[in-house]
Amino acid sequence: MKPIPSPNPRKFPIDGAKILKGREMAYMSHRWMERSEQAFFAIYHFVKQMQRDETGGRVRDRVAVFCIEHQIVVGMDEFTFGNAYWAGISRYLVLYDESLRDAPIRFNDSYIDYYGLLPVSYLPGIGREQ
Repeated sequence: MKPIPSPNPRKFPIDGAKILKGREMAYMSHRWMERSEQAFFAIYHFVKQMQRDETGGRVRDRVAVFCIEHQIVVGMDEFTFGNAYWAGISRYLVLYDESLRDAPIRFNDSYIDYYGLLPVSYLPGIGREQ
């Protein structure tokens, strides 16, 4: 599979170790995305509501609470919310709906930006224009 460029441009020089870690994160996020179509869209609708309400604060933390309250597993078990997963999910959200960029989703640098994302079966339009 050919990676889709991340919507968050890299700010640091690229090297092999960063690419390998990014690849690992990309495949991990991809596996979650392929198994979790309903969860992805539930998160999407929650983040869109945050945008409409102009909710401030750390989006990742609010999404983590939402997921726990709605039994959406994002991580190794039902009581964790993995940062590595959020790095991928947040980028898929912005690729799916560009209006989420900067309000409310603001990216921090991540290894996944060095590798990119992988195509998801239920989001066929993502990455086509790259």
